[in-house]
Amino acid sequence: WLRGGRRRRLQRWAALDALCALASRLPHTAILELVRRVENPAKYARRERRAAAIALARLFPKPPDAERTQAALARGLALALPRKLATPRLRRALLSAAECDALVAQATAHAAAHGWGSMHRKYPTTDIAVADLACGAAVRSALHARALPAFAAYGAQFGPASELRFRDLFVAKYDADAAGGQRGLDGHIDCSFLSMVLQLNPTADFEGGGTRFEHQDLVVRPEQGDGVLFLSKLYHEGVPIRRGTRYILVGLIVREARIDEDEWAEVMAA
Repeated sequence: WLRGGRRRRLQRWAALDALCALASRLPHTAILELVRRVENPAKYARRERRAAAIALARLFPKPPDAERTQAALARGLALALPRKLATPRLRRALLSAAECDALVAQATAHAAAHGWGSMHRKYPTTDIAVADLACGAAVRSALHARALPAFAAYGAQFGPASELRFRDLFVAKYDADAAGGQRGLDGHIDCSFLSMVLQLNPTADFEGGGTRFEHQDLVVRPEQGDGVLFLSKLYHEGVPIRRGTRYILVGLIVREARIDEDEWAEVMAA
């Protein structure tokens, strides 16, 4: 499965079927061989990493218990997906410059009075929930109309927009100048179905930054008001900034009709 050429495609898929039939009896070393390939983009070619990722996805339709295998599966899903689903999409002018400026002003004023918080534990950011701001309802409504319909580009299974909602919507701050300020965010997948990262302040305010997608070796750096939309289970990271302060608006999106379903299984099925 890992090394077969294109001329033996049918044999390769048969080999993968045979591998999956033995899933409950596979030795740990076999799983580890797949994990190592996903973990090492510098050592293994993309084709072989993609083959390993597809095998892991077939072997584990639900997240495994082993943390290292979990991490490799999360990191490799973007490699296993069809290109259409694995490609982040940039959308222009989801918010106007004036809307972005007002949101940043309210967030910083709220932080001056109450401090910055952190909504998530495993991959924490310095953030404030939009619901805590006076403009929160208006921002949520605007993005529901402008951003959520854009996910239809991935296919009917990622809509309609009327079934999508923002479970989390928050302003995050990256600060290169303050002592101990958070500059970026390590690679991770989001705990949701779909994701949005929208640039709030002008890019002239900072150096570096952006959202990096390892599977395509791609860094997306939107301008103010623009956002990048993607499937939440695409492995991504917040590239550290080198100077200044960067404010982004992050939206974690779920499907209203399936809020209680397992997010991993939903993405795998889609």
